[in-house]
Amino acid sequence: MSPCNDFDESRMYSRHHFPRKGIALLEVMIAVGLLTLAISSITQAIVAAQQQNLEVRERIVATIAAESLLSQIGESEWEKLDTWHGFSEEVGTLTDPTGLALEGDWNKVGRQVTITPTEIFIDELQIYITGKTINVIAVTKNGRELANLERFIAEPSS
Repeated sequence: MSPCNDFDESRMYSRHHFPRKGIALLEVMIAVGLLTLAISSITQAIVAAQQQNLEVRERIVATIAAESLLSQIGESEWEKLDTWHGFSEEVGTLTDPTGLALEGDWNKVGRQVTITPTEIFIDELQIYITGKTINVIAVTKNGRELANLERFIAEPSS
């Protein structure tokens, strides 16, 4: 056997003569890029969810504030309902029915009241019912409407 016969020609044309050790720089850069993209997407989703959560919380507080005032007005005597027309509480000045100032999230909401005479026609009975529509709007300090509730109160029969 000559030393020339021991030569393996397939190794001569092979791209890799040695087994690979470690990770190539390009592979690391691609992995880091993908990881950065994934983390960025997750962070954006979390931020959007938090913003939506704050918006929903603000709307819930505003709806409760409007419903509370609407209920308080609805308990008034019929003759005194019109005294509520134009009632307004600025943002940060909300009070409970006893007059105590409300704290926390309630400081971000203001309320406005309108009372309008209303006549409703009941088609099935072919009658008109007269009364008043109470409208309570809860707003933010920049005037954005968060809740708008209304209730019809029929005039008591004499």
